[in-house]
Amino acid sequence: MEENLLKIFKLADMLNEKQSKIYAEIEYTADNKKKLQISIRAKDTYRYIEKCEVQLANNPLLKWNNIIELFESYIGGVSDE
Repeated sequence: MEENLLKIFKLADMLNEKQSKIYAEIEYTADNKKKLQISIRAKDTYRYIEKCEVQLANNPLLKWNNIIELFESYIGGVSDE
């Protein structure tokens, strides 16, 4: 899990650097639910474009690759219109 989180953090930084209209936002709440919220937002209006909320305590089989692929598609410019 740590390796995937590190990759997501790096991709979030790349997204902000390579895209002029969107950025990534990552929030983690370390309570009993261990909630991880990953969002892609518009820089000008701060509206949510994509939002994923995961309860890590209840979902040990989380598909990290889906989140990584989502970030990579936005970094590639698919949705920076």
